[in-house]
Amino acid sequence: MKRFLMPCLVGAALLVGCGSDPSKGWVLGSTYDAGIRTIAIPVVKNATYDREMGYLLTNALIREVETRTPWRVVDETVADTLLEVSVTRVDLKQLSQSRLTKLDQEMAVQLTVDWNWERLDDNTTITGWEGMGTNGLFFPSNPLGEPIELGRLESVQMMARAIVDRMAESW
Repeated sequence: MKRFLMPCLVGAALLVGCGSDPSKGWVLGSTYDAGIRTIAIPVVKNATYDREMGYLLTNALIREVETRTPWRVVDETVADTLLEVSVTRVDLKQLSQSRLTKLDQEMAVQLTVDWNWERLDDNTTITGWEGMGTNGLFFPSNPLGEPIELGRLESVQMMARAIVDRMAESW
């Protein structure tokens, strides 16, 4: 009897504690807006001298949206929503230096973007952010001697993850 009673009580407690509206607490089901099924992601605009950052961020955003959300990335002519992103700054920052050689041991690629997500049917903004930033670390000096591309890729992947996280929170 106890083996049957305990799972029933736990199940009843979960059903009572959950609702259908994600703004009011725990939810059984998806937290994404069912009215949005497709999203257009044009090539990220890049106002910096780091020419590849826009393309890297575009590819990372498409991967994040398609793997972590129920939305499909499609052409702008048939999409429900549009995500516009612009790279505003790419900087290198020295984090640590060798005492012996005075060479940089640890550096960060700082990426700053502005983005806006809007519905295409009525041109209303769902969410956006100006000046969102991430850092990608790399170790340029020996013994590791990592290339700057590792820092660039890390900052781009972190930015794509942060943007998709923020898009999912907007409900």
